[in-house]
Amino acid sequence: MKTQALRVTSLFLSIDGEVNARGQGSPSFFIRLAGCNLRCWEAFGGCDTVYSFGPGTLMGVDELLARVDAAGCPKVTLTGGEPLLQRGPALAALLRGLGERGVFVSMETNGSFDPDFEGREHVGSLVYDYKCPSTGCTAAMRPFAGLWRSLGASDYIKFVLRDAGDYAFARERALEARSLNRVGPPPRLAFSPMLPTPEGGLSPRELTARLLEDRLFEAQVNVQLHKYIWPDAETEV
Repeated sequence: MKTQALRVTSLFLSIDGEVNARGQGSPSFFIRLAGCNLRCWEAFGGCDTVYSFGPGTLMGVDELLARVDAAGCPKVTLTGGEPLLQRGPALAALLRGLGERGVFVSMETNGSFDPDFEGREHVGSLVYDYKCPSTGCTAAMRPFAGLWRSLGASDYIKFVLRDAGDYAFARERALEARSLNRVGPPPRLAFSPMLPTPEGGLSPRELTARLLEDRLFEAQVNVQLHKYIWPDAETEV
């Protein structure tokens, strides 16, 4: 077995369509790690990355860093699946190697993991996908107050909204954040509408209207750019 290796689903160069401190639309080299501890939206057919739930391919940290070097991109997005399922020495070694190269790292993770992990200091932007009721996984989330207090100004707590119930849940978390004391600038809040589906959905226009009507000025709308650029993509781009 390879030492200091990670289970990887895919590697590809694209743009980061999600919120992060480097900015939406920024070119990024993606490292999609394999495995996930949650099964969101099972009532609606599952999430959009079910292909990452498998065992993946074992790749050494040196090999991954060589692929980053070859891509030549100054930003890496670590995603999954759930990347923090593989937290430990190998992930820390990868993050350390990226830090030594001056690569900006954003990591997309779900709200079930603590942000205190080995190698955290090399992550420029943690993007927490805090699961709303429609996912069926809200009970697995860490308490919002503790998460909000432990993240920094370059980090995000993102809510993916399928319907009005999800919006109400996210709105309550935003209002809760206003009442919480903390040291230093808070993380950013992002509300991300799912693209409308045959079963319904909350459109970007509807979400924007609700945010302004409710005066949730601390939240920003996160429209997933990659799904608008490549709406019919069958492979990762």
